[in-house]
Amino acid sequence: MEACFFDTLKAQPFWVIVLFTLGSLSLLKFSFVFLKWVWINFLRPGKNLKKYGSWGLVTGPTDGIGKGFAFQLARKGLNLVLVGRNPDKLKDVSDSILAKYAKIQIKTVVVDF
Repeated sequence: MEACFFDTLKAQPFWVIVLFTLGSLSLLKFSFVFLKWVWINFLRPGKNLKKYGSWGLVTGPTDGIGKGFAFQLARKGLNLVLVGRNPDKLKDVSDSILAKYAKIQIKTVVVDF
């Protein structure tokens, strides 16, 4: 089977071989780019956040994405500084994080930027 393919390829004009080679190289390059994208977005392990310090700052931690970030950073074992406008909501979020992850420290800062 291999001999048949190479015999067929040898029988083609030179420009067909050049186009076949360019197409094969571009397909190979696309495959490497795609595999790199899959590695970066899905397979690469996460970073160790503790090497950047033991504290994390979260602004807007009372709702939505900020609250999610606060819980994820607490899950990783980082101490938190929570910055928000409403002291009651900050206290609620702080208490719920401490109830789930008791080993971390949380400081709250009430400020309206």
